[in-house]
Amino acid sequence: MRTRFDLRGVGTYYTRPMSEASSKTLNVEPLADEQADLRLAIPLAGFPRVQPRLGATEGTINGRVRFRRDGGFAVAAVEVSGSVPLVCQRCLELMSWPIEGNALVALIPLESQADQVPAHLEPVWAPGGRISLRDLLEEELLLCLPLVPLHADASACAPVAVLALGAEPSVERSSVQRPFEQLGELLKRDTESSIAPEEIKRGRSKKP
Repeated sequence: MRTRFDLRGVGTYYTRPMSEASSKTLNVEPLADEQADLRLAIPLAGFPRVQPRLGATEGTINGRVRFRRDGGFAVAAVEVSGSVPLVCQRCLELMSWPIEGNALVALIPLESQADQVPAHLEPVWAPGGRISLRDLLEEELLLCLPLVPLHADASACAPVAVLALGAEPSVERSSVQRPFEQLGELLKRDTESSIAPEEIKRGRSKKP
C-alpha cells in the first residue's frame, strides 16, 4: 500500500494532471524517500512571477517533478513543457514561444547548506523542508524565457520593428525645423538698425 503525503488522497508515485494542489507547500523529505513522481498541468495565470513577462495569460504549462535522494539531500528532477505567448520586441505583436526545460535540484531547508550541495545539483531553498510544486516549475519556466523575445523569422515582423528596437527613424534635413536657426541673423540686423541713426546724427553734427 502506498503511503500518501500532504496530497490528501493523490498517489505520490503518479498523478493525473492537476493545478489546484500545485501552490500548496509539500514536505520534501517523505516525497524523496518514497521517490514520488508527480505530473501537473498549471494554467499560465497560476505563475505570478512569470505573468509580467507574458503577452497574455491563456495557456497551460505541463510539468513533472520526480523526487529522490542524492548525497543525503532531497532532490527533485524538474521538467516543464508547453508554449507561452510573448510580445516580439521587433514588431510588438504576440508570438508563441516553445518551452522545454529541465533541472536537477537539491532542496535545502537552510540557505547555509548551499555550499554542501554536490556540483551536479543546483541548490534550491525549501524553507522548513517544504516547497510548492508550482514554485519548482516556475523557477525552471523563468529560465526558459528569452531576455529579448523576437520572431525567429524577421520577415514576419511589421515595419514598426525599427521603432520597437529604439532606433531613430531617418529624417530629411530639409524637414527638420530649427526655430532658433535665424536668431543670430535677426539680432545682427536689429543691432545695425539701432546704430545707423546714431552714426548719421553724429555725422551731421560735424558739418559746418
